[in-house]
Amino acid sequence: MIFNVTLENRKILIAGGGKIAERKIKTLLAENPIIHVISPETTEFIEKLSDEGRIELTRKMIELGDINENYFMVLCATDNRDVNNMVSDICKNRNILHDNSGNHKNSDIMMTASAHIGGITVAISTDGSSPETSKRLKNLLIQDLKTSEYSFEDTIKAIYHKKML
Repeated sequence: MIFNVTLENRKILIAGGGKIAERKIKTLLAENPIIHVISPETTEFIEKLSDEGRIELTRKMIELGDINENYFMVLCATDNRDVNNMVSDICKNRNILHDNSGNHKNSDIMMTASAHIGGITVAISTDGSSPETSKRLKNLLIQDLKTSEYSFEDTIKAIYHKKML
């Protein structure tokens, strides 16, 4: 099931500071959450966001005590499956929404490939089996919609209006 959640001013913890964490942060930034990254190493992008004060960064390995009910959501994005699973298990026990990027069967949520086209949001998911496929399909759809002669947004709004009558 795909649905929207308001993340503005909600605290999100990200365990890990690599490329997966960076990709998730790029998606989340538009929603204005309060992001805290815990990782001994990070990408240059994550480092820059921290230097600019746009995210909080703690340079260390994530520990049991770092995960608490103050977080609305936790994203497990380390390069260590055991650490991701440990974080997921703690989140489950504490009823904190979480996404285990290495094991979507051990997740409450998963981020989809999504984009905004006018007033419409398009989301594609392969239920975690192939995030790269979701991303490629999303990009192909967006390219097709942008180069199309008809207005996708107007078409959707017309269909919606018809159903409301």
